[in-house]
Amino acid sequence: MKLIILATFVACAFGAPHRVVLPRLPVSVILTSKFQFIPEDKIVGGAEVVPNSLPFVVSLQRNFLTLSTHACAGTILDENTILTAAHCIDYENATIFQVVAGEHSLSNESDWEQISNVDSYLMHPDYSPITLENDIALIYLSGQLNELNFNEAVQPINLILTGTADPEPGLNVTVAGWGTTSASGDRSDVLLSVDIPVVSDEECNAAYAGEYNTDPVKESMMCAGGAPGGLDACQGDSGGPLFVLPDDGNVANVQQLGIVSWGRGCGLADYPGVYTQLSYYIDWINENMVPA
Repeated sequence: MKLIILATFVACAFGAPHRVVLPRLPVSVILTSKFQFIPEDKIVGGAEVVPNSLPFVVSLQRNFLTLSTHACAGTILDENTILTAAHCIDYENATIFQVVAGEHSLSNESDWEQISNVDSYLMHPDYSPITLENDIALIYLSGQLNELNFNEAVQPINLILTGTADPEPGLNVTVAGWGTTSASGDRSDVLLSVDIPVVSDEECNAAYAGEYNTDPVKESMMCAGGAPGGLDACQGDSGGPLFVLPDDGNVANVQQLGIVSWGRGCGLADYPGVYTQLSYYIDWINENMVPA
């Protein structure tokens, strides 16, 4: 019966007259009926950032013939390693991807872009496409010719220190990515960001729990956004960073807390966005910075 319900959702998504997709939700949450069909890919309520003011954010793009299209976001860890969500890779051939660092406008070139081919990637071995647990992956760039050259527009990000304590609810955090800016609008051409508050796991679980899954928000996830709504990340922002800007505004001291993973719709009141909580994965990241 569950498979029939899920198949019906998929059929509706592909048969709908407008550009809609299944929400970025674990299957077990979709089966609770706490979902809605949503327009493609958007940050909600965001504003354009100053070009290259977030030099750690990259565009992960899919190549098809001579075209490249933005698929997800990611962050720079070092000259050869990019951090993103596992569901952005989803067992695809690494050679169909490229990473663009120093990006601001997806359509207009500047002197700052650095385009690198992807050599390989490593998804977390316990990643589950059903629950979206361990939704984290490392992307490795191809050799010396493709490694990133750091400058004012291309810089690595700092990760939260090891330890599994959740950030305090109400902490103001920022999420950034490329995407549409309204429910029926076109994808933004430029990098956007939006500030949202951290939400406790208990409050987040209360929003998403249902008959088939009473505990969808796992300990290795964190939530931000929610009430009153109108501020959120969405699919096109998957893999991008949830981070804390320092009071002095120095981006060299930005600390990444999470990775955009899943959520119900985009910017809906009382449904926070759910993020992979990086504090649970620092050891795994450090152990795998160099490809095996």
